[in-house]
Amino acid sequence: MRWYADNSELNGVRGSTIPDILMFGGVVVNQNDEASLRQSIENVKAKYGHPRAPVKWNFKDLRSLYKKQGLGTLYEGLLKTSKAWRSEIARESLAFDYRIVVSVIEGHSIVKKTLTGCKPNLVRYAFSNGLMRFALHVQDERPNYAQVILDWPDRGDSKPFDLEYRAAYNEGKTGERHVVYHSGPLNALGFDDCAAYVNMHHSTLLQFADMVLGANREVIECAIGKKPSGFGVDFCKEIRAKYRGYPASIVGRGISLASGRHDFRKEIRDFVDRELSI
Repeated sequence: MRWYADNSELNGVRGSTIPDILMFGGVVVNQNDEASLRQSIENVKAKYGHPRAPVKWNFKDLRSLYKKQGLGTLYEGLLKTSKAWRSEIARESLAFDYRIVVSVIEGHSIVKKTLTGCKPNLVRYAFSNGLMRFALHVQDERPNYAQVILDWPDRGDSKPFDLEYRAAYNEGKTGERHVVYHSGPLNALGFDDCAAYVNMHHSTLLQFADMVLGANREVIECAIGKKPSGFGVDFCKEIRAKYRGYPASIVGRGISLASGRHDFRKEIRDFVDRELSI
């Protein structure tokens, strides 16, 4: 069993000039279905361009990659049909065994200097909160092996994730906060002894994780009133049965929320209960 996970961020509604909400997560894939799920996604991509073409939720982020490789025509075709292939990937994925695990952290401050200084810790907290949920899922499902697959970190700095993973694996607690994992230490659950980092451009399942996280980012934006309901919410509705805890406990089991503001947590819980838990 593997958790393919990535990070994202967004500005909340409190007037911060830089992102004050961090997200981390993606999909937990049963190893028996991993190859079939990957092939299914690549079959969809083949219909719209090429089976190994890199994709992600915000496909425009890949423009420079395609241009550098002289694949401008392929890029433009995929961009034009992006809504269609994203929808089809969501539908095709339903045949396979995976679960959605996402962590959402709201920073305590909206001051740019403060947020910039504490961002590494916020990233760590978001990662560890998601890792806790994955560990509980592993405890429930009892696979023979569990692994965490992460996108290559920003600026190549894996330290925030390595520190958290080491503490979780060896001691069953978070690195700095010393919050105890209810699952116990990862080493007792069959986890690999370290997280693995891969290039998302070459990993179909990490691309899928990015798509799932990107759609969940839009769920959060809609829940807090940043935008009206849109395609990201529709995408998540399509795959809502794949959230850990569906239908009654998506928030808490599939989506972990951490914020000092009750209103923030309530808005998201109410929106998820209304839009995804039916």
